[in-house]
Amino acid sequence: MKYKYPYALFGNGPKPTHPFVKRRLNLINTFFCVDGGADKLIEMGYKPNLILGDLDSIGDKKNKYSCDIIFLEDQTKNDLEKSISWCIDEGIKELELFGFSNGRDDHHLANILIMKEFSSRVKIKMYTNNSLFLFINKHSTFSSKPNQKISIFSFNQETRITTAGLKYSLQNASLASASHGISNLATGTSFSVKTSDWILVLIHYYQ
Repeated sequence: MKYKYPYALFGNGPKPTHPFVKRRLNLINTFFCVDGGADKLIEMGYKPNLILGDLDSIGDKKNKYSCDIIFLEDQTKNDLEKSISWCIDEGIKELELFGFSNGRDDHHLANILIMKEFSSRVKIKMYTNNSLFLFINKHSTFSSKPNQKISIFSFNQETRITTAGLKYSLQNASLASASHGISNLATGTSFSVKTSDWILVLIHYYQ
């Protein structure tokens, strides 16, 4: 593949503003822009490497972009879903998402569910202006700062979770309710989570 790791999908949602996210953007080598996300990426001073999607947001402006453009046709799926599928078909194993925490709640929820759907085929991280979203299904360790907020969500009451480095620990236990894992706190410079099934981890940026 002619594109270089690390890879990002850049969407048409709110532009990244948090310093942590901006620093991460500086480390991205390849930007796959999802439709109108290309314009927002350019406004931030970066150059798209490729534009994907149904292209309804860029319309007749295609000649202004000095990159390849691929039309993805399937109106039963949104542009993020189609773009992730394209990346998987191209052999990409890791993706970072920016600009997908849309102002519309239905779009944001759909994007989170799409992440869950594809997480068994490609490692995905989503950066919003508040948190880093990750789906994991095995023992994972993350960097943190003391008192940084960490939230964990389970989709199966049978899922067993063990944590280390968090103020409110779990030891091979399930979450008692949908809100049980919200607003935990890191106790040091790292924490780990071991899980028997897929869970969603939110790492709230340290202010």
